[in-house]
Amino acid sequence: MMLTALISGTPDAEIDPPHGIIGCPWCGLVQRLPEITGRGVIHCRRCDAPLERTAGRSIDAALACAITMMVLLIPAIVMPLMQVSILGAVNQSTVGAGVAGIWHQGWPLMALVVGAELIAVPLVRFGLLTIVLLILRLGRRPHWLGRAFRITERLDEWATLDVFLIGCVIGYSRVEPFLPVHIGPGGWCVLAAAFMTMITRATLERRAIWRMIGPDASESSVHAIACGACDHIAPASAEGECCPRCNAHLWRQRPNATMRAFAFTLAGFIFYPIAYLFPMEIDVEAGKAHAHSIISGIMQLLQAGLWPLAMVIFTASVGIPLFKLFGISWIILSSYQHSTSRLRLKGKLYRIIVAAGRWSHIDVYTVAVFLPLMHLPGLLSVDVAKGMPAFLGVVVLTMMAARVLDPRHIWIAAHESPKYAYDR
Repeated sequence: MMLTALISGTPDAEIDPPHGIIGCPWCGLVQRLPEITGRGVIHCRRCDAPLERTAGRSIDAALACAITMMVLLIPAIVMPLMQVSILGAVNQSTVGAGVAGIWHQGWPLMALVVGAELIAVPLVRFGLLTIVLLILRLGRRPHWLGRAFRITERLDEWATLDVFLIGCVIGYSRVEPFLPVHIGPGGWCVLAAAFMTMITRATLERRAIWRMIGPDASESSVHAIACGACDHIAPASAEGECCPRCNAHLWRQRPNATMRAFAFTLAGFIFYPIAYLFPMEIDVEAGKAHAHSIISGIMQLLQAGLWPLAMVIFTASVGIPLFKLFGISWIILSSYQHSTSRLRLKGKLYRIIVAAGRWSHIDVYTVAVFLPLMHLPGLLSVDVAKGMPAFLGVVVLTMMAARVLDPRHIWIAAHESPKYAYDR
């Protein structure tokens, strides 16, 4: 069943039983949500973004998944992922060993980013989510609950254990043809944790959670503004103040958002050629060094007959970063030009960019897994090369550009144009 949100306070508004008034987080339109009587999806009438889903959503299931994740996270982080034996020496790969190896090779900033995404952020995200869902399940509404849930939403795209799983699979495929690899308990816990991460996203409905934390507005006006974090409606006079539901600042459009997104995107373009011109890693075998770039790694996978993994790496490490850089650039340029064309297409493109950005970490995580396994002092080592920090910079900068960019601006900028007419 497909339902379309009804616009409140506009000439083409329709009469429907009130369910709550929200602002679309993707285009800013203030609209009344219709009642959902069965399974379905409510879409924004103007930009067609999904506002609420009911199929497969359950707070109890999401709470169970979050608790399971907390049980799995510690062994996934500290226990061995894989183990190999090289000339009698046993090497084990753990998340911490990969991060420490990057640090000791002279890349502390890169080690901090990888450690945050694989250790700190998942623990904070799922720990807070468990607390929020448990308190809601108990029927309590403390004043800090909205802020806590807002933080879990912001951290979601940076908690990348599901992406790390793909890096583990590729790291395993690189070692297994030459050495017998034993998958450790940490590896199985990462597999289970990655699966539970995806199930948590599938069962958690943010609109329903926000409605439980604080009810949606029942009345509004054409001049109301919406919170960009929880979609709560406030009068225009409240702009710049804190949202009463999630404590985020209320803006019709975030100040200087487009300029900041442009700065991050420009920096991403600067790092992009460095990431591909320089090698990602240098393998040293018996004193002989072999440099490997992203492209050479893809070619090795193709030569080994692992073309599905080669396609995954090409898409995640070459296609997606370039797609994000040009996609964000197009949206920024459209905002400055007050373009009124293809607004829905730009909105859909922005949502794809936000969803796809995290998957570009695969190459970095592959080396983090691979590095502790292939280490034998004086005989064998894997060294991080200049291309890898540059590549991680592209990934992080494009994710930050997408996050600071306010998608509502393209609609507001277009609305200010005398030629305004949104796409249908």
